[in-house]
Amino acid sequence: MTALVCMTEEEHSLTRGGIVRSRQQSRLDGTTDTIHSMTSVVCSGDYEDDTSSTMPFSSTSSSSSMQSTTTSSSLTSKCEQQEEEDEASFDTIYTAVQDEPSKQKTKEDALSLFTLFRIQYLIVHTAIMLADGLQGTHLYVLYEGYGYSVSSLYSLGFVAGAFTSPFIGPVVDKIGRKKAAILYCVLEMIINYLELFPIFAGLIVSRMIGGITTNLLFSVFESWLVSEHRSRGFEQEKLEIILRDSTIVSNSAAIFSGYLAHCLAANLGAAGPFQGAVVLTCVALILVWAMWTENYGTGSNSSEITTWRGNMAGAFNTIVKDSKISRIGLIQGLTEGSLQTFVFLWSPALRTFANNAPAGSLGLDTDGEPAYGLIFGAFMACGVLGGFTEPLFRKLITKFTVTKDNTNADDSENGKHSVDLLCTMCYLVSAFLFLTPVFAKKDGAHSFTMCFGAFLIYELMVGLYMPCEGVIRSIYMPNESICSVMTMLRVVVNVAVALGVVSTNYVSFTSAFAALSVMMVVAAGLQLSLVPRDDLAKAFGKLVRTPFGASNGSKMKLA
Repeated sequence: MTALVCMTEEEHSLTRGGIVRSRQQSRLDGTTDTIHSMTSVVCSGDYEDDTSSTMPFSSTSSSSSMQSTTTSSSLTSKCEQQEEEDEASFDTIYTAVQDEPSKQKTKEDALSLFTLFRIQYLIVHTAIMLADGLQGTHLYVLYEGYGYSVSSLYSLGFVAGAFTSPFIGPVVDKIGRKKAAILYCVLEMIINYLELFPIFAGLIVSRMIGGITTNLLFSVFESWLVSEHRSRGFEQEKLEIILRDSTIVSNSAAIFSGYLAHCLAANLGAAGPFQGAVVLTCVALILVWAMWTENYGTGSNSSEITTWRGNMAGAFNTIVKDSKISRIGLIQGLTEGSLQTFVFLWSPALRTFANNAPAGSLGLDTDGEPAYGLIFGAFMACGVLGGFTEPLFRKLITKFTVTKDNTNADDSENGKHSVDLLCTMCYLVSAFLFLTPVFAKKDGAHSFTMCFGAFLIYELMVGLYMPCEGVIRSIYMPNESICSVMTMLRVVVNVAVALGVVSTNYVSFTSAFAALSVMMVVAAGLQLSLVPRDDLAKAFGKLVRTPFGASNGSKMKLA
């Protein structure tokens, strides 16, 4: 049958005709033999019937001839009918064999198109994350060198972001995500250029624009990815692959940008990393312009877009009417607000605990101070590890929580619930880890090591749940206004970060970490509320039964 794949149409016809003729000739030969046999029997007069023995020879021959003719016609008709069936059967087999390579080729083409799309996005994402990492490594040192309040300037950007979040998304959905990405790159180059001068007014403008670009960074690129992924008809499961890759790329870029920033600062001073950020952002702009296609919030072109006010009103109504989207917005605000506040808190916390740490402790330099560069790199490495292991944890969650009743259910439903449960687990673990600096003794010899270890595991949790949060947004948020909804929900994020950073001027870092722990517990509760109660009860029921069933092989049932 494999040989049929390479046949031309002419060869196909000849082969089919040869097979049919061969079968036809075989049947006709059999028919002739049957007729001859019957004739010989009749001519010999070897019948048990006495009447036939008295018939003249001529009558017997006539009767035999008629019977032979009838039998021959019947068998010939059957041969023709069988011939038609053989031809139909042969054509069916030939068509199926010929279609097999085309189906295989279609799958290969789809895979190559997805791989190309994946690379197309990740190249741009890498350049963006490198530039963003460069300007973040020495921001604290730069502002402190200028003699200005770091917390005030840092929080100013999030306050500006809170006010502008509701308007950015609708505008982006109207002008297009590609144009918005180019606008982000232009604004980032302006910001990094203003950071080079110790002018307070310029730094204020820089931070206020920074609040706008932060909203663009966390909405434009993901919304372009989700819309483009769906418009090209790729499977929903493959979106998680790109989101996981983007988390790995972000953390890997942060590691490399930290080393690059160290080299630039050593040669050009604290402003050197910002000069490098200008160059890398310009490269990202060129990549976006050359590699990306445009997509919009609704429809395929800008003429089908509603006004930005209508888009903003639609996004607001979507959030208000859909409680799941509202809860996702709160979860995003709590988790990302905790992360951004942690970025500001970990340095003073480790500095405090390092005072009584033994010399040579992991994470300390030769002077007994925290090795901030190495610690930052270790944090990002844990984030990369979390991104790589996310599929494994997803499979484990599915194995221990999806019941037999749901094995035949839609894969997207099982996948959605496993993502919800994995995020919940990560949030609860993070809440527990944030309590480490709260209960650690400031004069304890091992407090620094314990807190450093807790922070490393927290970054691992971040690497695990960030791709899952992207999957959850793609599942619940509407494609036609995803950017508008995402930026409007970032009001919660910006307010949470601004309050968290400003509060460090008035409360101790231990109280701030306690507040972060509470925020993560609330986020876990909200995330768990997205799972239907029946599915949640079945999942926890299997989770309780699985360890015992695995040990004794028995099937235990809950009462």
